[in-house]
Amino acid sequence: MNEPTESTRHLQQIRRSSLFRWATLLQWIGIALFLLALGLALFTDLHQDLRGVVLIAVLGMLGLLSLVPARFILTVQLMTPPGANKPERRQKPPK
Repeated sequence: MNEPTESTRHLQQIRRSSLFRWATLLQWIGIALFLLALGLALFTDLHQDLRGVVLIAVLGMLGLLSLVPARFILTVQLMTPPGANKPERRQKPPK
């Protein structure tokens, strides 16, 4: 019936790659760390607990620092044209 187009096959190939899965996992970990930092900031007395402020800052920083490379990797992988990762075939010279 509906044959997958070249771009659909390329997207499926990218989603199966280990780098794509690793970047997706890194992205979700970054979102979770950032949301954890926001949640802790809501329930921490920032005027009296210095260790809580440091923990919140570190968690937020780690969350944002893991989101940036993950989004970069995902964007670059999805922007590569189909066939860009394939090495060119060289023809043997005629004898």
